Amino acid sequence: MMNLTSHCKKMIPIQALGNCILTQLPADVWAHWEVHFEELALPEGRILCEPGQALTHIYFPTTAIVSWQYLLASGECTEIAMVGKEGLVGLDLLMGAMHSNNQAVVQTAGHCIRIKLDVVLQSFQQNQIAQSLIMLYAGALIAQMSHGNVCRQHHTVEQQLSRMILMVLDRQKELHMHKTHEGMAQALGVRRESVSLAAAKLMKQGFISYSRGHLEVLDRAGLVQRSCECYKLLQQLRCQEFCVKGAVVKPKPSDCGWHSGSSLPPYAGLLCA
Repeated sequence: MMNLTSHCKKMIPIQALGNCILTQLPADVWAHWEVHFEELALPEGRILCEPGQALTHIYFPTTAIVSWQYLLASGECTEIAMVGKEGLVGLDLLMGAMHSNNQAVVQTAGHCIRIKLDVVLQSFQQNQIAQSLIMLYAGALIAQMSHGNVCRQHHTVEQQLSRMILMVLDRQKELHMHKTHEGMAQALGVRRESVSLAAAKLMKQGFISYSRGHLEVLDRAGLVQRSCECYKLLQQLRCQEFCVKGAVVKPKPSDCGWHSGSSLPPYAGLLCA
């Protein structure tokens, strides 16, 4: 694995941050963590951790999107969760695990803030607000994983693909993304041909355009309607309580990856998967 340290920059100002957990830290925790901030440029495909690996840092995506994957003995993998600027990578280590049980791979190139595990763990154990922020995210992650499991069992590939595209869209500002049929099929745990057929249907309905790995959302509202109840239920979850008293900054919905024009309440970006 390539050494990431050479790509780091220290002392990132708060204005440059887009991670919802970091921007809501209480002042004392912020002051403690700030001197340990490292900004990483993460290319697509970079592996942040592998099963059995003991992480030394916690990663807080700002513009990057990370795919949390279950790796089979055959080498195949399926996405079990998506992590963007609403969360962090390394949650299992904060909960007491000795090593990661899954694989974290950068799905969308971008940046993240990296902080040493022992620094984050100390605040998690000693500061109630920091602990609440991380535990609320843990609840959001569990909701995403449980709905994803139901979705794979009960909904069509077209609905699942719509949900996945919307989840990426909620974690970035752009309406376009780099996606191959093979990559989307792997993430959903279905055959490539099934994704190709589903994508063709979405294109025919005018919801997306797709060419040579370049996917662009043309009609987000239509894509939401075509998606399944899993996305809609996650969309309805409220998370005003995520704005814990003592936070440095209360991010706008757009800061947490939610697009304008939504009927969601303020700060709903965290739980909207």
